[in-house]
Amino acid sequence: MKPKTFKMTVLAIIGLLVFSGAVFADYAYQEDKLHPEVRQALHEVEEVSITGSGDVSKVWELQKNPESVDIVYIGSGAKRGDFSTSQWNILNDWVSSGHTAWVNTDRNPAFLEAFGFTPLSETDGAVATSTGFHNVLTDVSKVSLGKGYELGEYDVQLLEDDGKVVAALNYQNRGVIIATGSISSDRHDGNRLLTNLYEFGAGYPVPPSVRNGEKLPPSGPSSVKATLKTGEVVTGSLITDYFQFQTPYGQFSFRKNEISFIAVNSRMDSITLKRGDRLLGTLTGQIVRIRQSSGETRTISIQKLSTIVWRQ
Repeated sequence: MKPKTFKMTVLAIIGLLVFSGAVFADYAYQEDKLHPEVRQALHEVEEVSITGSGDVSKVWELQKNPESVDIVYIGSGAKRGDFSTSQWNILNDWVSSGHTAWVNTDRNPAFLEAFGFTPLSETDGAVATSTGFHNVLTDVSKVSLGKGYELGEYDVQLLEDDGKVVAALNYQNRGVIIATGSISSDRHDGNRLLTNLYEFGAGYPVPPSVRNGEKLPPSGPSSVKATLKTGEVVTGSLITDYFQFQTPYGQFSFRKNEISFIAVNSRMDSITLKRGDRLLGTLTGQIVRIRQSSGETRTISIQKLSTIVWRQ
């Protein structure tokens, strides 16, 4: 198993991805066209690609050896009905335990719904614009996307076209689902976005910015959605400034603007940082305070929480 910085869970990946009519072996991005500093930050990523009914049997590997895969990619040729109940449960549980699935939104509304997105109208290929709402968009301004779906429900919006969200992230327990159309690696910032998504999806930090110190726009890190174990959802501005997290490596303190996702579990908690690291351990704080749009401040015990998602 490959060592991963601050990471005790391993993610799942893709074999071959089809983008803009071309098939790229190994990875969909073109490494030789990346900045040298970005290339130095890359890691080996293991992929499983499901592009049709003949690939679904690969899911059994996730049960036998879950740590051997980093990202599972679901292409536009796959159908939800291709999966038996057992196969789907294996994939779903594997993602929930802290792994990553990447769904091509083209012709895949059933997969989008199954992973918590709301597919709206179909979209044609377009040049989409970065929202700047996540570190995975480092050095990404515009991306050429293939056909897909406008997304009406998600945790973090990534790309938009004419006001429509066309790429996003969802969190599922400790796991992540990436939803995008086909990304052209040879136009605009597509090659960099693919690189960032591979590294983030595999649990590594997103490579650093190489645009002369250019930074992402302010992301409003205090805007959150907290889901309680009862199912109640609380949204608003996070007042709590720091989170203390105990891991086998020691205790760490993270500012709220460093975090993108927290999951509270009976066995072990997890925290995902915007730079891409994911940690397992125990939240040692007692309460979280959220100011709602009504002006009311909710004080919630950590033990009553299920997840906290940073919306922007």
